[in-house]
Amino acid sequence: MRKFFWVLFLTLPWATGCLDSHSNMGPASCFEKAYQLALAGKYDETAEFFTDDILNFVKTNQEMTLQKIWAGRLNDGAVKGVKIIERHTDEKNCDIKFFIFTSDGQSLDGEETLVFEKGMWKLDKIKRLR
Repeated sequence: MRKFFWVLFLTLPWATGCLDSHSNMGPASCFEKAYQLALAGKYDETAEFFTDDILNFVKTNQEMTLQKIWAGRLNDGAVKGVKIIERHTDEKNCDIKFFIFTSDGQSLDGEETLVFEKGMWKLDKIKRLR
C-alpha cells in the first residue's frame, strides 16, 4: 500500500509542481508554446497566453474570436513555424524578434512584446508586428 501511495503521489501533476504550467514559463517559452498550439489549431488553448484586455475584447466583440486572431497572426495558414532570434527582457516586458517561416519557403521577420501579467508572460496585441 505504501509503495502504491508514492507512485500515485509522484504521478499527480500538482505533485511535480506542474512543470509544464504556463506560470512556470519564461517569455520565450510562452511565445513558442502559444505559437505551437496555434499552429496545431488549438486556438482555445492559447487563451491563457493573452492578456485580460485581449480576452475581454474577444468576449465583448462577437465577430472576434481567438481563431480569427490567430488567422491574422499566422497569415491565414501560410505560417508554418517561428524561431526566436533575439529578445530583451525587463521585469514587465519582453521584446522578441523572430523569423516566421511560411509554406512557400519564405522567412520573414516579426516582432512581439510580451507583458508580465498575473505572474505569467502574455501576448498583449491582437496582431503581431511586421
